[in-house]
Amino acid sequence: MVVLTAGSTTDPYSNEPKADWDNPTSRTVTTLAPPEPRPTDEQVIDARNAVVSGWTLYLPPDDPITAYDRVQVRGVTYPVQGTPQQWPVGVVVQAYRTEG
Repeated sequence: MVVLTAGSTTDPYSNEPKADWDNPTSRTVTTLAPPEPRPTDEQVIDARNAVVSGWTLYLPPDDPITAYDRVQVRGVTYPVQGTPQQWPVGVVVQAYRTEG
């Protein structure tokens, strides 16, 4: 599994730093258990079908992953959803995305 962290660039209008997902840094993480697929959920909102899919990931203790990171699982990139939870045996991360 790969963890992606946004690079940084300067906003041309405000001169403030902002996330640059065109140039992320990446690091490989060996998970404590295989990625666990989340149940696929199909929602109908405003007559539009959307499919939500993703993973529950178990990372080593004190892994520095944050809610602002993204993960690549089996070649597909997913945003981290919510704050990763620190447990005594590791870090639990929810990552999913919506299509459609």
